[in-house]
Amino acid sequence: MFVLDSFVEEMLQPEVPKTLLINRMLNGLGAEKPPQFKIPAPKYTFESNLHGVIYDYQKKEVLLSYKVAPAMYPDMILSFVTFRVVLEGLAVCIRMQKW
Repeated sequence: MFVLDSFVEEMLQPEVPKTLLINRMLNGLGAEKPPQFKIPAPKYTFESNLHGVIYDYQKKEVLLSYKVAPAMYPDMILSFVTFRVVLEGLAVCIRMQKW
């Protein structure tokens, strides 16, 4: 099992709908979030309960990591296009309740 499999399973959990987070992540692919001056600086661009997502706007890549136990699954790098397809597919599955 890979970190992407774990991410998909978390997003499809019926007890906790993740549509708001998925929509925020989709919108974040289009426009870089303004910097937040928090101390300490947030490690992830977006976070779910189990996963952290870092957007690299220069490279147009997404780093998906399992933040609970990082050694359990190696991090995965996806292009913005591929990650958009994953997120849109998840959104459709949740809307249609097909999984």
